[in-house]
Amino acid sequence: MVHIYFDAATNQETALNGLGVWLRQTDGTVSTYMKKVSGLTSVQAELAALDFALEHAHQLEGETTFMIYSDAETVVRALEHRFLKDQTMRPLFVKALTLYDELPHKFIKWIPRAENRSHDVAKRALMME
Repeated sequence: MVHIYFDAATNQETALNGLGVWLRQTDGTVSTYMKKVSGLTSVQAELAALDFALEHAHQLEGETTFMIYSDAETVVRALEHRFLKDQTMRPLFVKALTLYDELPHKFIKWIPRAENRSHDVAKRALMME
């Protein structure tokens, strides 16, 4: 089983966002991925981080089961219920839902921030030049 943690960090003053992914493949290989974007709200950034994580999940050959973790309760609930009330986030949400649905066997779980292995990765992404 692949374990994937994703998170976003947002600097309200600069409108910059850091996206972070921590991924452990079935064989134990751990990888981290960072991306810096701008102009997203906190929830939009969390959805963008989910999209980023799912894109990396799709690149893994031979993996069939994925456990995805997030401390963004709004995003986890939206994916579980396949509904997001705020229509301004629809493009990001539809992309995430499509990528999620394309994975063979997948689960998503809310976790407390202290357990999110990608939290520091997202903060480092925010500091990237």
